[in-house]
Amino acid sequence: MPEAKKCHFKYGCLGGTFDRVHGGHKLLLKVAFKLSERVLIGITSDDLARRGKEIPDLIYPFEKRAGDVRDYLHSLGVIDDRIDIRELSKATQYADEIPELEFIVLSPETYGKLLEINDIRRENDIEELIAIAIPYHRDESGKIVSSQTFRKLELQLQRQIKMKNDDAELS
Repeated sequence: MPEAKKCHFKYGCLGGTFDRVHGGHKLLLKVAFKLSERVLIGITSDDLARRGKEIPDLIYPFEKRAGDVRDYLHSLGVIDDRIDIRELSKATQYADEIPELEFIVLSPETYGKLLEINDIRRENDIEELIAIAIPYHRDESGKIVSSQTFRKLELQLQRQIKMKNDDAELS
């Protein structure tokens, strides 16, 4: 995947929290970089990332989330010239204002944002983004995998460790 010579687009985008990079994130990123020479990856700010999320205290800070995305892309052989990571302070930021963007890769849960983005782009006389939709990433049992899944598991583990430590202090 290191080469961008066979790409259909020059500049695409995608966005999200990217907390604990998992299979769904990886699919979004792989699709975007297969299609485009350069990709803008909007990663939510710490404040935006914690709004409306379960177990917000366990969400990694922006710098770690951005670093994990960059590290994953480097592991695929994607060079920095193709990567454009930016912090999002609102969900539609950049996608609704940069005319050079041609498409957006999204999952079913973010499709509604595309409608909002394209409304704003039309109002500003900017060509609408083409939607590249990918399915949810599911585990072996068919359950949707998300970062929230991993935060819940981490919280369970922390509680078990605390209980074990508390029991050890009583002995």
